[in-house]
Amino acid sequence: MKVCDFLKTVYVGDRFVKEIILDSDKKEVKIKINSISRIRAAKNHEWGFCNDEDIEDGYLVFTEVSYFSMQPLGLIPNDEIYHWEVKEIENGLFEIELYMGAYYNFEKGQEEVILKLIATGACLESPKSPFERSYS
Repeated sequence: MKVCDFLKTVYVGDRFVKEIILDSDKKEVKIKINSISRIRAAKNHEWGFCNDEDIEDGYLVFTEVSYFSMQPLGLIPNDEIYHWEVKEIENGLFEIELYMGAYYNFEKGQEEVILKLIATGACLESPKSPFERSYS
């Protein structure tokens, strides 16, 4: 399954980022989210409040990462992933921009962080079985 199609089956709305792991040895970026749901309504790509496949404290994993950046510098995402934009570049490479919230000063309110990366794959990983990954 193509990464763009796979990511259409992942729902993370109203959930928050708990951790981001950069593993340079494995060329992976893992984003821990408090709950990840799957979208199985093929026609409209809407979640439909289906919780059958929820992964609590699961990871959205990007593999064979060749580029990584977060803007603005200095902010750590700790709130929702609002949305993401994915585009295929060439030869299986894709670029993704994840738009996430960050609170660091509650008087200023929430800031937006854009995490951008280029990779070849994406999957989900459950903390209950970290050696098994879901690609579809």
